[in-house]
Amino acid sequence: MGEVTFDKLYDIYNTLSQAKDNITQHTQEYLEAIEGTKGGEKEKKLAAQVISKFFKHFPSLQLQAIDAIFDICEDDQASIRIAAMKTLPILCKESKENIGKIADVLSQLLQLDDPQEYNVASNSLIQVLQIDSLLVIKSIFKQLSESDALVREKCLKFLVTKVKTLDKSIFTPEIEDLILAEFKKILNDVTADEFVLIMGYLSTSKAANTQAGQIELINVCADQVEMDQDLDMFDKDANNIDRLVTCVKFVLPFFSAKIESTKFVKYYCDQTLPRWDEIKELTDGESYQLMILRQLAELSTHCGKLENPSVQVVQIYDKIKTYMPPPPEDTTLTTLPSLDFSSVEALLYAFHRLARQCPDFLTHDPQELKEFRARLMYFSRGVQGCRNAIKADKTKTLSEENEKVLKISPIMFDNINTIIKDLFYQPPMYKCNVTLSFKTEVSPLKKTTEVNVTQKRHVPITFESKNGSAPPYKQGRPNRSGDNVKLYTPPSGKFSNNFQHYDRQRGNRFGGRGGRGGLRGRGSGRGWRN
Repeated sequence: MGEVTFDKLYDIYNTLSQAKDNITQHTQEYLEAIEGTKGGEKEKKLAAQVISKFFKHFPSLQLQAIDAIFDICEDDQASIRIAAMKTLPILCKESKENIGKIADVLSQLLQLDDPQEYNVASNSLIQVLQIDSLLVIKSIFKQLSESDALVREKCLKFLVTKVKTLDKSIFTPEIEDLILAEFKKILNDVTADEFVLIMGYLSTSKAANTQAGQIELINVCADQVEMDQDLDMFDKDANNIDRLVTCVKFVLPFFSAKIESTKFVKYYCDQTLPRWDEIKELTDGESYQLMILRQLAELSTHCGKLENPSVQVVQIYDKIKTYMPPPPEDTTLTTLPSLDFSSVEALLYAFHRLARQCPDFLTHDPQELKEFRARLMYFSRGVQGCRNAIKADKTKTLSEENEKVLKISPIMFDNINTIIKDLFYQPPMYKCNVTLSFKTEVSPLKKTTEVNVTQKRHVPITFESKNGSAPPYKQGRPNRSGDNVKLYTPPSGKFSNNFQHYDRQRGNRFGGRGGRGGLRGRGSGRGWRN
């Protein structure tokens, strides 16, 4: 068979179009159209059109035709790849037994860098989904387990961003159940980015709307944290603190009067608070410290009965004394030290919630109680000083970040003083209820949506008085909050083997094997989890 030119392909198109009921007699012409995929740019594009238009009339040549389209899906020219991808949904309509193979290829084509090519591959895959959604979803998950890291990433993003938005006739309860089941399977072998994407999806799925589903998601995160083991602070291949605060961020909305957070509270008190100085030594250590304290405060809201509550309460109490200095011996001093109101609010809240399980904690040593109340009173003076500083600076132009800080600061100050008042009763009381300042603007669970990959941490409220006139923030101080965003996204390169970020370098366009046909090759093995 000689070279098939553009004119020859055009004649073949006309012949097949006019053949009507006799079209099956033109097998040779259809074979020549398939051969046309080996020609130049114009020939390849026209050949793809001819193959797809008359595909259903030549069942004996369908596999050969599909392979020819697959070949030009790997062409060096983007325009040819796009023309080929657009024909794949047509082939699926006429040859449903090949949907799985075509879905595999389209799933791999999601890795194409050019936005236009990605959109064509994505739209073609959606069209195939409309033909047999169950089979296509299974094919996509097969790529998640068999392909290289880049294909896996693209397929995962397609599932969590595209599939859920499809019409209910496609995204059926059966499909949702399949996705949930498959995601749960792969959660034991994911990178940090993958974990964030999957948990973001699961947190808004129907599983998150049932008590049993919420408990299951909590257990998934507990397994990721490896709460049955001691916290390895300086794992060379990981930032286990990063992993901890990331996992807890997802499960916090699930705890309630019916689902207790006791296990997480105990882990925070037993594993993180005793190693406070070590956490500070980490990169962004102070940011992690504030995140941990705020998460501990939220967790303490729904903490059940602790086996030996004084063991956990004493750890919180020691940190309160770290952040709440004693009054100076020289009573003539008017300058207050640097005060971290953000951390103190979280600590006092957690202490107030948990110490009610051991009400004699503060009263068993009268001298200790006296010293502690001196700290409380001295810190309360700092609260008042900060209030005054804010009032004095009302006319000052502030950055957007500091505007947000000042917006919640009155709530924070009220919370601190309300809890302090409870602790000044004889004996101390644990009855007041406050809403944590950093939770006042957090959306309900059902409104949790996308992952914010470029989150900006918010400035904690601190106060350093110089004759009572300094503002309640420090210019240039690193942000230590991060609680006003919907999802916490870990910085890259800081997770353990089961959270490590993968190498995206690849030797050829489609992963598997080099040269033509690499599209259908297998990716290398994965090793994200020990």
